[in-house]
Amino acid sequence: MGWTATSVAASVAASFGLRGRWSDRYSAAHAAGRAQRGGPDTDTVFTRAYARVRARASAADAKALDTSRAALGDDAGLIERAVASGAPITAIAGFAAAWDTFPRTAQQAIRHPAGAGLGHVRFGNVKATQVDETTCGAAVMAMMLMMGDPLVAAWLMTGRHFGDYLPREVLAITLGEPGARTIDERWHALQRVLHAQTTRRAVLGAPWPRAFGTPPWRVDDETRFAGLAFRGAVLDDSDPDAVAAAIAHASAALRDGIPVPLYTSGDSRSGLSTVMPRHVVLLTGRTEHGFQVYEPGSGRVLPLAEARMYGAGPKEPAYGQWTRASWMVLPKARRRS
Repeated sequence: MGWTATSVAASVAASFGLRGRWSDRYSAAHAAGRAQRGGPDTDTVFTRAYARVRARASAADAKALDTSRAALGDDAGLIERAVASGAPITAIAGFAAAWDTFPRTAQQAIRHPAGAGLGHVRFGNVKATQVDETTCGAAVMAMMLMMGDPLVAAWLMTGRHFGDYLPREVLAITLGEPGARTIDERWHALQRVLHAQTTRRAVLGAPWPRAFGTPPWRVDDETRFAGLAFRGAVLDDSDPDAVAAAIAHASAALRDGIPVPLYTSGDSRSGLSTVMPRHVVLLTGRTEHGFQVYEPGSGRVLPLAEARMYGAGPKEPAYGQWTRASWMVLPKARRRS
């Protein structure tokens, strides 16, 4: 089996006792236990954030949140997502008041930006693909952002914002690309803004060449999702214990409502230019035998067998036709408050 840059890096680090904490047995076992907790619809990072914010809110603000949540009925989870994103209560109330005026296609995309199952992902008639060969990471970050922040998804689908609040990415687009008037233009603009954020000051304060894509160590810094912090996990997919730990942590995150970016690559058998992390996909859901994966090159959600993550194999559609798993972006343990 050929080697990858991340498998070599992880192996060398392990020889010096520098394995990532996420991969030790205790951490992996703890993650596996969290992944098995029941009731993902009633206990997620969003429901807990909503409960915390409501508990600290004034009586008037708590009533406004409850009113907004009640107004959306079966879609009340969108209010929990909006709260977890850090949106102000006035903007959340405006979103709730506008919900019934949105077209059904917009509502569906806001509910499920990555789709409700396997297959093509579309925002109206727009395919959810990356802008070009350098923006797979930005497309994944954009998808993850919309899964966590329905106000961004609502802006993408309708062009609307609520009150005087604009999510920071939307504000950057409004200032830099005020002509983004269609869903297609807004989807592309969102990718460009996120790509610029991750490539700016990426190497000792210097810019990362945008032609090289999205540096993985910047995705954990720039990902905005439910107020969480993220960490990079360098993956040696030739080490069964490391892969099992990565699967456990990814499963725990998904059970909590948190999608997981995954970098893929080739290996030394296909040339040195392929051994570095080359493509980014997004684990969006757990299945009985693996994962659902948003692959931005094709704009589809594809199945990935858990067994396929262990070492080399043929070109994998869910990896964007690459062959190896090389880097995950995982949520850090949350501080209790």
